[in-house]
Amino acid sequence: MADVIIYGKGKTGLSMAKLLQKQGKSYNFYDDKDGFSNDGSFCNATVIVSPGVHPNARGMELARDSNATVVGELEYCWELCQGKIISVTGTNGKTTTCQMIHHALKTTCNSVPLLGNGGTPFCSQVLDVSKEQYVVLESSSFMLRDANTFAPHISVFTNFAEDHLDYHGSFAHYLRAKCNNFIHQKGNDWAIFNKDDKHLVEISKLAKGKCLYYSLCDEQSNCYIKGKTIHISFENEHFCVDFSLLDKYSQHNLSNALAALLCCAVVGVDLEKAVQSLQEYTLLPHRLQQVGAVGNISFVDDSKATNVHATQSAIRCFSCPVALILGGSDKNAYFDPIFAQLPSNVVQVAVFGQTKEILQNCGKKYGVNVVVLDSLEQCVWHCYNRLLQTGGVVLMSNACASFDAFTGYEQRGQYFCKVVKQIENSV
Repeated sequence: MADVIIYGKGKTGLSMAKLLQKQGKSYNFYDDKDGFSNDGSFCNATVIVSPGVHPNARGMELARDSNATVVGELEYCWELCQGKIISVTGTNGKTTTCQMIHHALKTTCNSVPLLGNGGTPFCSQVLDVSKEQYVVLESSSFMLRDANTFAPHISVFTNFAEDHLDYHGSFAHYLRAKCNNFIHQKGNDWAIFNKDDKHLVEISKLAKGKCLYYSLCDEQSNCYIKGKTIHISFENEHFCVDFSLLDKYSQHNLSNALAALLCCAVVGVDLEKAVQSLQEYTLLPHRLQQVGAVGNISFVDDSKATNVHATQSAIRCFSCPVALILGGSDKNAYFDPIFAQLPSNVVQVAVFGQTKEILQNCGKKYGVNVVVLDSLEQCVWHCYNRLLQTGGVVLMSNACASFDAFTGYEQRGQYFCKVVKQIENSV
């Protein structure tokens, strides 16, 4: 009988198989496509479940009924890691914050692996990490769901809002998964929270590690901005760093930068060098990225905004007229906050995709005229024409995942850019 059952044959599952081979352990693969039968394979077994496996998948039910021990990749791997783990989670901003931390640490530290959600699986390199190294780990709620003892040395929580209810089943289950990023830490560990998110201020009370807070304005925080200076207070020391080095960032990315700086303070990185490195950092594509312009109309690709909270943050970045594009695949999201708090400078909302009728009905509730169109291409052209007289920004910030029509937010963003190029070439 195999030592371990790997549930899921995607990138994480295949990487996990290689890890088990290095450990000299035997394993069997299971996947929903295999057609499960209660043949006793799961009885008292250890099942390592990949993040993409739905909690209510057939195999998960069978594993529970068979008294199996179910763990996630994160839970299995973290104690194998000899280095110190910096784990970043949040509804939005995880990837950017991880990239910023990684970029800043590389300026003064040796090799710093960047692993986790959407990139290189943790399990693929966990045995290669030395005691002297830090690992920057992007931890999604899918990864954290079954991480019931996971305790990184430094945890970062960027923000929290309703998301992925189609996967977790309830807001409470989603919250419980996210809290696994810090709730098992010990007294000598560090938990970093965004103080501008009132939910996180309450959630942070559950932390057992030493709490640090960052804010764009609250001077009672460990890291905040006042005037043109970033103030960082850490272990009875106070640092002041020139803010102008980071004035290229929008508000939410500036918040991510503060999280990265506070993390650097804990690690012991020279903060002047860390700020300089962040000034040189280039943001990843599809995150509030201007991708074209025609006259006084610019086009902004925010395809990475796959939930309501991200879209609200994006809208707040603009004071000029905005023609907003929403829509995509349905995650059982609650869209009311977008329309209930829609700024007056949003002069048009165009929707497409699986959620278009839901969005239209939600808009009606709040007196917002929502134009329903058949494709993303039609939305881009419609919004461009709407702004011809006034100028402004065509903002694609979907508030939805992309899987109804695209393989991911990247492909959706690339298609948006393609349509923008068509518009530019037509004038």
